[in-house]
Amino acid sequence: MGLIIDLVDLQTRLSSYRLSPPPLPASPAPAPSPRAVMCVYSLLFMRFAWEVKPRNYLLLACHASNETVQLYQLSRWARVWGWRGKRAAWTV
Repeated sequence: MGLIIDLVDLQTRLSSYRLSPPPLPASPAPAPSPRAVMCVYSLLFMRFAWEVKPRNYLLLACHASNETVQLYQLSRWARVWGWRGKRAAWTV
């Protein structure tokens, strides 16, 4: 379910995540902690899907797509807030 929500969220503009007065009704920037946990979780299950005999390609594909979306969401967070916690000066 989270993968579907994140795929839909890919279409929102980064400028809607900016915290500028007045605050926008859009959702805040994607939080990095749950995204990072999901990345580790997906990596572990991709390894599991590859190591079991016979290989579980469906599980591997599901977690590979989840990993891709979570990494993209983390990159969006990094672009909005920067690597050091400061907001970016540019708008997208």
